Amino acid sequence: MANRFKVVRGGPYPHFVTASVVRWLPVFVAGPYFKIVLRSLDHLRAERGLLVHAYVIMPTHLHAILTASKDDLSAVVRDFKRFTAGAIYGEAKAEGNRVLVRTFERAAEGIVGSKTHVWQHEFHPEAVYSREFFAQKADYLHANPVRKGLVADAVKWYYSSAAAFAGQEAGPIEVDWLEW
Repeated sequence: MANRFKVVRGGPYPHFVTASVVRWLPVFVAGPYFKIVLRSLDHLRAERGLLVHAYVIMPTHLHAILTASKDDLSAVVRDFKRFTAGAIYGEAKAEGNRVLVRTFERAAEGIVGSKTHVWQHEFHPEAVYSREFFAQKADYLHANPVRKGLVADAVKWYYSSAAAFAGQEAGPIEVDWLEW
């Protein structure tokens, strides 16, 4: 069966993407782990031309609408996952979090050349072709913390672009607004 999730070539086009932690482990529940993701996204924005149009970091995954303006989106996401995986594993090890360390090591069993595995392999890219589809995906990702019972109002979830979309003080990552 063909995979309906593919990066559209010839862009740059915005894509809705999801990156999930292996076994849906709730990794993003403490500041250092959030900071790893935030620093990496900021680095990719500055060095690789990644545009971040909307995002939310949840305990077990993140959703974002991204455009790779200077590079291939698959390569950018691959490098994001590679860097953050090493940093997340290193943080878990430094904290003495045996549950995370052992789970990441077990997830890598059978993967040639890998000692740890933090992220699930896929990232489900969906090209965003219209303002309406963009709004649907942005609403979906911003509502995620509310659906999961983490906050009553989406703008209260700090690790999201919901506040910026509501005209309030932006979260930790600058939003790159799309012009249609």
